[in-house]
Amino acid sequence: MPLRPLYSTGPIPLQSAQSAPAPQGGDEFCCDEIHFLPTLGEVGILLVVPWFFNRHVADDSTATKSLDAWKRNIVQGMEWDADAFQTNMWAHPYHGAMYFNAARGNGYNFWQSAAWSWGGSFLWETFGENNRPAINDWTATAIGGIGLGESLNRLSRMIWDNSDTGTSRTLRELGGFFVNPLGGFNRLVRGEWTKVGANPEDRHPKTSAGNLAAGFRSVGEGSAVDGSSGGFFAFNYLYGNAFTDYEKPFDAFRFYIRLNGSNEETGIGEAHLTGTLYGTELKKTEKNHHVFHIAQHFDYMNVESLETGGSSVSATFLSRWGLSEKWSLVSQIEPSALLIWGTDSEYADFTRRSYDFGSGAGLRTQVRLDMGDKDIVRLFYHLLWQHTLNGAVGDHVLQFLGLDVRIPIFKKWEIGATGYYTARDSYYRDYPDVFRTFPEVRVFAGWAFE
Repeated sequence: MPLRPLYSTGPIPLQSAQSAPAPQGGDEFCCDEIHFLPTLGEVGILLVVPWFFNRHVADDSTATKSLDAWKRNIVQGMEWDADAFQTNMWAHPYHGAMYFNAARGNGYNFWQSAAWSWGGSFLWETFGENNRPAINDWTATAIGGIGLGESLNRLSRMIWDNSDTGTSRTLRELGGFFVNPLGGFNRLVRGEWTKVGANPEDRHPKTSAGNLAAGFRSVGEGSAVDGSSGGFFAFNYLYGNAFTDYEKPFDAFRFYIRLNGSNEETGIGEAHLTGTLYGTELKKTEKNHHVFHIAQHFDYMNVESLETGGSSVSATFLSRWGLSEKWSLVSQIEPSALLIWGTDSEYADFTRRSYDFGSGAGLRTQVRLDMGDKDIVRLFYHLLWQHTLNGAVGDHVLQFLGLDVRIPIFKKWEIGATGYYTARDSYYRDYPDVFRTFPEVRVFAGWAFE
């Protein structure tokens, strides 16, 4: 289950942004100025509703508050918690996206909204429960929430159409609300679900593309390749083009999610998000193009063979070489820093978790051969090193090697196969070392959309 590639690294099916239909009259839409009190109120709702559910519905003892507990949380500071991998590495970042979009939908820019993500998470950790605040929750919620929040904000803006009316307008409002609940809530309370007017100029990216794929995967361990087999469904979406779009954070990003088949215990097997924070052009000629990015990554892998994921940032070097009018070669090199990361462990009983928390470093590389606007062959290698900060003392080294081949067969349809090889080396101070390998084969059929 290797980490998916960065946003666009070459010419893939892209759609130029369409101009919005002419507005039919009406008032201006949000937001020309910052709305502090609505943002504060919505963050308050995001704090109170989960607490109320935990206290009065789930009857969770950690939701019983007291001044003594709050004082202890402030005085004693943070610790590491024992929540499940899916809770800490998926649910918490998604909740952080809610804090982020409470601000984003009320006029705050990307960096200002990021502060609200950090602040909302801190308030919950300090005052939302009577146990001590968890440093892993605070960082995973805030950092992951920033990336997820901005990508969901931009996707919802593409769905909403201020110039539309009638049933299609209602469906668009509901669709945007599903993608970005806080943004949709703000539009509802401001009366923008029915208001008619102009769309923002940056509603659509300059280019976009995506594909859906369904297929079969077989994962083994060691020399066996049939240890776990089942179907899967994947969605891959590119927003913008990393070679040209980097004026603002997340002008270019890629989101990938794969749903597990019945052979896995969890529904979401993989989710990967990569977005540009800063970019600049290094060199451009008639045939070659080289750019540099600082990028944010959110990665989540939860399958029978491996649990790993977290948030990281990378220095990314992207290059494209034109081989002929039809063929081009694309390369990507990304040294990265793992900010908050988790990897499963055989010796994590004393933490009451199935995985270790830590930070570390990594290197993501890939080279790809494109035919026109189609990705034909992709070879990639990813190396991740996690030093454990909470768990069985030691280090995890993860390696992902893969070859992906896609063959266009008819218009937007394609077939393909992917071979993966995953190796996990865990070196422990107080326990025997662990080495595990997981060969995997996938076959699939896909459909591209623009």
